[in-house]
Amino acid sequence: MAHHQLTGTRVPAASNTLTVDRLLSAPLPELLAEVGAQLIDAPAADDTLGRIEGRLGAARLTMPTGRSAFERDTIARILVGKLVGAPMRPVPPSLDVHTYGGSQ
Repeated sequence: MAHHQLTGTRVPAASNTLTVDRLLSAPLPELLAEVGAQLIDAPAADDTLGRIEGRLGAARLTMPTGRSAFERDTIARILVGKLVGAPMRPVPPSLDVHTYGGSQ
């Protein structure tokens, strides 16, 4: 199912240690490793921009294939922020994120 998978080396971190500044500035592979998530490109099943499956430490962040590098990075960071419950400003309704399988 996955066409592209991006993960990093897992490092211990508590969800409450991830600041918004770090969420927006850390290299994406490092950020994914910190929260224990995999970024998966998959064929679009609907019109969602991305989804969270699982929970902190064992999550799959899935998004449709064909996104530009900028879109992919931005959406991945929104998904990670939602996963850890980062204190982020509300996103526009078109970017709203739904979670599946026990994540926040």
